[in-house]
Amino acid sequence: MLTLRGDLPTLSRYNLSGPYVMTIGNFDGIHAGHQVLIKQLIETSRKTGAQSLLLTFDPHPLFVLSPDKPFRMIMSMDQKEKVLSDLGLDVLAILTFTSSLSQFSPRDFALSVLRDLFHPSYLFVGEGFRFGHGRTGTIEDLRHYLGPDGVQVSGVLPYEDHGIRVSSSRIRKAVDQGEMEEAARLLTRPLELSGPVMEGEKRGRTLGFPTLNLIPPDHRLIPPLGVYATRTEINGLLYDGVTYIGTKPTFGTHRPVIETHLFSFSKECYGVFHRVFFYRRLRGERSFSNVEALVSQIATDAAAARRTLHDHPFTGTARSL
Repeated sequence: MLTLRGDLPTLSRYNLSGPYVMTIGNFDGIHAGHQVLIKQLIETSRKTGAQSLLLTFDPHPLFVLSPDKPFRMIMSMDQKEKVLSDLGLDVLAILTFTSSLSQFSPRDFALSVLRDLFHPSYLFVGEGFRFGHGRTGTIEDLRHYLGPDGVQVSGVLPYEDHGIRVSSSRIRKAVDQGEMEEAARLLTRPLELSGPVMEGEKRGRTLGFPTLNLIPPDHRLIPPLGVYATRTEINGLLYDGVTYIGTKPTFGTHRPVIETHLFSFSKECYGVFHRVFFYRRLRGERSFSNVEALVSQIATDAAAARRTLHDHPFTGTARSL
């Protein structure tokens, strides 16, 4: 997959002669509903011989338009790029979202960005898609502005699960409630948090449970405090483990931490990038009267995580998660 990124002048310097079978949106999570649209996009591109292209934005428009509004991304742009590549997309265009871009009228955006920059032959968008200044542009506007140039605009109906639309907000709600299996079902893969292994207090190894420490990324959706059955990818290999998200109340500290103990990995790997996949919430956060009680509970949690992961067999490569 080819990835292009930058503002409008930067993207205009690429050779984007098209025609493309194209879609546009934030696609946060690339959940089951998104995948229905992307599948149609790719199938049409293969039938017509054109390349498939997805246009998205970085940062998310809400960070520019409503910077004071709390908002948490389900996935990072790097994760989005991996998943889209695995789905078979040909081109990912990441357009820098700015306040000046938000002022484009629907007409200017449709013609100056979509038509003149990407030259699409087909454009797939969700039925509720809105664009342009004040989100006033509709699918009918796209057809009006792009139709004369031969662009076929198709609206894709929302994908429903158990009669309810699959959406990024529905996934955020599931995660906030600790329903990791529900979130994974809607995403079609476990929720992921990733980053470099950070040096911690090294207290876990003195307890017999060494951990990999991850600083929670800013503006990311993080499961509630508690203990989770997880798998962690390091250098392309997956390891079963148990992850704690909390504030270490037993030791009197209240800084949120994400600590993962792996069952079959004991190497030091500070600075190494790792990906943690959340399968099930085992329990909430609690404090213990002494270290011995804590160690006993960690052993119990580890055993519960082993049983959970045994019921979630994994085949394939870490990249396909």
